Amino acid sequence: MSLSNPLAWFAICALCLLIGAALSHTSAFYRQRQEEASASRFAEVDGLRGFLALGVFGAHAVNMYTLHTMDVWAAGIAPFYVLTARAGVALFFMITGFLFWLRVLRSEGRLDSRALFVSRLRRLTPMYAMSVLMALAVIAAASGFVPHSGLAELARELRPWLSFGFMETGAINGVPEARYINAVYWTLAYEWMFYVALPLLALFARWPGSLALLAAVVVFGTQAPIVFNFLFGAIAATLVHRRTLGRRLDSPWLAPLPVGALVLYFMAPDMHGLLQAAVLFAFFVFVVHGYSLLGLLRTGPAKVLGTISYSLYLIHCIALFVTVRAVDSLVPIASLEPLEYWLLAALAAAASVLLSACTYRYVEHPFLRSQNSSRRQAHEYASV
Repeated sequence: MSLSNPLAWFAICALCLLIGAALSHTSAFYRQRQEEASASRFAEVDGLRGFLALGVFGAHAVNMYTLHTMDVWAAGIAPFYVLTARAGVALFFMITGFLFWLRVLRSEGRLDSRALFVSRLRRLTPMYAMSVLMALAVIAAASGFVPHSGLAELARELRPWLSFGFMETGAINGVPEARYINAVYWTLAYEWMFYVALPLLALFARWPGSLALLAAVVVFGTQAPIVFNFLFGAIAATLVHRRTLGRRLDSPWLAPLPVGALVLYFMAPDMHGLLQAAVLFAFFVFVVHGYSLLGLLRTGPAKVLGTISYSLYLIHCIALFVTVRAVDSLVPIASLEPLEYWLLAALAAAASVLLSACTYRYVEHPFLRSQNSSRRQAHEYASV
């Protein structure tokens, strides 16, 4: 097995699903969360989230290997894993655009901005703060629990870690690789920019050209192709809200299309960001209309992974860093065979899922407002 072999990722997904199954069978709390996800109108979206987080995990596992063997943070040696990470982030953004633009459409443009920002703060901040504390604890251990910088310098180095991704993290307390202990915060900044723009966009929701306006804001306001995914999520929401497609996507003649879109995405890695977003949209629009990948996205284990996906997204890099660094101190990572390294990565994935199950239960969930129905919960809790 080579480091770029896709089978390693599918094996890790299977392992995580087994852990999800164990959680759903042994924990009354997670059985209840699974039942709530099953009752959601968009249960397949909930089931997709965990796989998106694991897609990002795969690329970061390769990155962590190159960091310890080549002193560079790059996954280019394993193109499949680069694409799984891009797809994971892109579809997370699509989910956010879908759920929140659907809320705007259902409110006929009368979005409660205060409720929006309060719900986002309650949803995103506690686990973000916990992940920062965890990363800082790892940094402290890596620096021997000894201050290597003055207080003013430490404060300057710490600021980016508290910025929700709006500032790039870097070395801290003499640990140059600190930024790689958690390499996902930059995506949170895009999430917040979308939320800040949403009340303004909602004012135009009743206009026929509302999506054109949204496209203009996305294109000219950010100049970053990745944000096209919010637009495609909003388009999917419009199709669902207006029942444009109805049950047309249920036709057996169209069944190969969502898988075909994924195959095209992985077979054409050099597509422009807009085209990549469009191809992933072709898959996503089937998911929001009930497509479940032969039932996989409706399974209990997938829903458990989806429930804890935000924690999993924020924790996995920390678990990878600690696991790989610990082994590297005993046996050089460069001396491991690819299969041995992927077994190590699988151990980190298992630890990430178990730790995420704990942080969701005791950090995330207590801050989530009680919902009157599981359907409302599905719209409220869009993950990153």
